[in-house]
Amino acid sequence: MLKSGKHTMNEQVYLSLRNDILTGRYRDGQQLLQADLAEQYHVSRIPVREALMQLSSEGLVEIIPYKGAVVASFSLDELHEIFEIRYSLESLILRYVVQNITEEAAGRVHNLLFASTRTPPEERSRKTNWEFHRALYEIANKPRLLDLIESQYNKIDRYVQMDITKPSAQEYAFKSHDAILQACRAGDTVEATVLLHEHMVTALRRLDLFLQEKISAPAPDESFTLFPPLINRRASEQILMSKQSSV
Repeated sequence: MLKSGKHTMNEQVYLSLRNDILTGRYRDGQQLLQADLAEQYHVSRIPVREALMQLSSEGLVEIIPYKGAVVASFSLDELHEIFEIRYSLESLILRYVVQNITEEAAGRVHNLLFASTRTPPEERSRKTNWEFHRALYEIANKPRLLDLIESQYNKIDRYVQMDITKPSAQEYAFKSHDAILQACRAGDTVEATVLLHEHMVTALRRLDLFLQEKISAPAPDESFTLFPPLINRRASEQILMSKQSSV
C-alpha cells in the first residue's frame, strides 16, 4: 500500500518499486508483471507502466520483447565499464570543484560527512554515500555533468547499497571521502584525482567479489589494474620538475 504524501501517484509507484529493487525484494532477472505490481500497490496499470519505463531508462529494469519487464542483471564487464565511465566523469568534475571551492562550501561538505558518522551503521545507506558526492560535486556548478554522473551511479545502485552497509566499507568510505575533500580544499587537483581512482578501484574490487558470488564469475587477478588512472603522482611530479628546469 502506498503512503499518501507530497508525491503524485506516479511518483509514489516509481519510488516504491525502485526501492523494492534496490533493497533486493526483486531479484536480478525476476519478471515484473504489471498486473501483479498494480495489485500490490493498489493502483491501475498506468502508473506502473510509467514507473517501469523510467526505471528502464535508469538501467534498473530491462524491457524484453514478448516477455515484458524484468529486473536488470549486471555482468562484471558492465560493472567495470560503468565504473570507468564514472571515473572519467568524476575526474572531470573534480577539476571544476577545485577551481570553485571556498572555505564555506568545503565546510558544508565537511559537516555533512561528519554528520553521517552519527547515523547508526545499520541505517546508513547508498543515499548517505551519494549525498556526500553530490554535495561535493555541486560546488563545480556543472549541473548537466552532475546529472550524467548520477545516472551512472543509479545503474549500480543496488550493489553499492549492499556494499555500503558493511562496517569495513563505511569506515573506508569515510576516510577516503575526507581525503578527497581535503585535497580539493588544498587546491590539489592531481591528488584529488589520484585519491578518487584509489577510492573507486577499492569499491569496484569489493563489488567484483559480490558479483562473483551471484554469477559464479572467476576472481580477478589482484595485480590487475581495474581501470587505469588518468594521472598519477609520479607523472605529475615529473611534469612539475620539467617545467621548473625550463625556467
